[in-house]
Amino acid sequence: MDLGLKGAAVCISGGTKGLGREAAIAFAREGARVVVTGRGAEALARTVAELQAAGAPDAFGLQTDVGELASIDAAFGEITARWGELNTLINMAGPTDPSPGADFSEAPDETWRHYLDVGIMSVVRCTRAALPLMRKAGWGRVVNISSVSARVGSPFEAPYMTAKAGLNGLTKNMAWALAKENILINAVTPGVFTTEALRHYMQVTGATAKYDPDNLADIWSWMREVQGGRHGGVIGRVAQPSEINPLLLLLGSPANSYIVGANIPIDGGTDFSMG
Repeated sequence: MDLGLKGAAVCISGGTKGLGREAAIAFAREGARVVVTGRGAEALARTVAELQAAGAPDAFGLQTDVGELASIDAAFGEITARWGELNTLINMAGPTDPSPGADFSEAPDETWRHYLDVGIMSVVRCTRAALPLMRKAGWGRVVNISSVSARVGSPFEAPYMTAKAGLNGLTKNMAWALAKENILINAVTPGVFTTEALRHYMQVTGATAKYDPDNLADIWSWMREVQGGRHGGVIGRVAQPSEINPLLLLLGSPANSYIVGANIPIDGGTDFSMG
């Protein structure tokens, strides 16, 4: 199926690692022009080289802190100077590590501010900056990356979970406001994907003493234990990062002409495993 992405201008925030990197490479393979943002210069250079090899010869990276308005404005200023337009924005960057070991009453105000600023305001700022470029291009697609945590909850992830729940509401509002301009906005709710961030979390919590961080079924069992039987999904394993790509490619392309304001889970069926 031709998704119509050849030559499309695509920006992926947080595109140098994990799901963001995998998505960027997938868009490059579809023939899109791709720019990724990230905080680390080395990771940006490495990812840009991978994107160019995958089919996006003019790919570039922008060192950006999505928690800072000035940094976002500078990034989109560079996109404007290079391309003058933008078709697709994947708001992947966010507070990826749950606040460890603290319930809502123990997390200090600065932690709450960080998660809300990076988890919600970065999406507001990036999307706001992208809108003039999408209007100039004639069509736009925005995909916001939420989390299954916003649905199933956790006693130790209150700031993270709250930010993702707020993002779900924000997605609905933005989608309603912009749909008639052919700018379609949706959210995707991933379950557990095996990433370096997840591996690190397993290591610092001591889970690797019992579970193999390279075994998808083992990680699933660990998540079931941590979440008291919930959160695992009925497929019986966690996901590889590349498994999110077909959904992101569709929602971020002109082939999606009628999905708007949706929040689509890609979580291995957690609804069936929530007791």
